[in-house]
Amino acid sequence: MSSEPLRKEVARATLSSRVSSLISVQLTRGKVGVEAVASQLHMSRYTLHKKLKREGLTFARLLEDVRRRQALSYMQDKTKPLVEIAEQLGFSELSAFSRAFKRWMGTSPAEYRSIRLS
Repeated sequence: MSSEPLRKEVARATLSSRVSSLISVQLTRGKVGVEAVASQLHMSRYTLHKKLKREGLTFARLLEDVRRRQALSYMQDKTKPLVEIAEQLGFSELSAFSRAFKRWMGTSPAEYRSIRLS
């Protein structure tokens, strides 16, 4: 049995995890962009999109996943204002974060905190 499919699978997992890590770093700096991530990976935006597509992923999907995971982590600190969380996740305003959070969790950030973190 050839190890070639396994090697390709590891390489793909590595690319998506590297992209997710770079997105996390960019979020802490306040700017998230596919161009910057592609540049850090020494490839064009087109190449990055093509390689992610082979994995069945998109940059937007990875960004959404990173934001969701980080939002849930940030929400654990009940003293952290929601507007600060929205800013840290790169949302333009609190209402955009609230809509995304409701899409992810089925409830608003405030309801989530009061119900799940009580």
